[in-house]
Amino acid sequence: MVKLQRAAHDSMFKFSIKKMWPISLIVPQTDWIRITRMMANLQEKCREQKEFLAKERGNAPKEDLHFLNLLPEYFDSLAKVAELLGRAAAYRQDVLEKKIKLSVKEWNSILKSYNEAGDNMVKIGIVLYKAY
Repeated sequence: MVKLQRAAHDSMFKFSIKKMWPISLIVPQTDWIRITRMMANLQEKCREQKEFLAKERGNAPKEDLHFLNLLPEYFDSLAKVAELLGRAAAYRQDVLEKKIKLSVKEWNSILKSYNEAGDNMVKIGIVLYKAY
């Protein structure tokens, strides 16, 4: 699930020669609609994993319970990151389709909230790593 989020992030924000003119005229650009759909699926998978953990936590050995109790928080933070990344992709698609005009203030707000959620996910991941 994290690989999916990272791939979508890289597709949207990392530098690529494919995004430069004139190559961008030949090679297809980032598919914002697909990223939006994938991030919605990722949110659903996070919810399913939390439900699975809640059901199966009783069968886990006692030494793993501390780690398993931290996982739902990580899934929540991953779902939040996916939601904000999906919102960013949907915003870019709307700009591309000229449904809305690009507002630097609004785009900056989306990016700031995405960065904050990503930082929070990393902090929770570090706690999980130490607990493991």
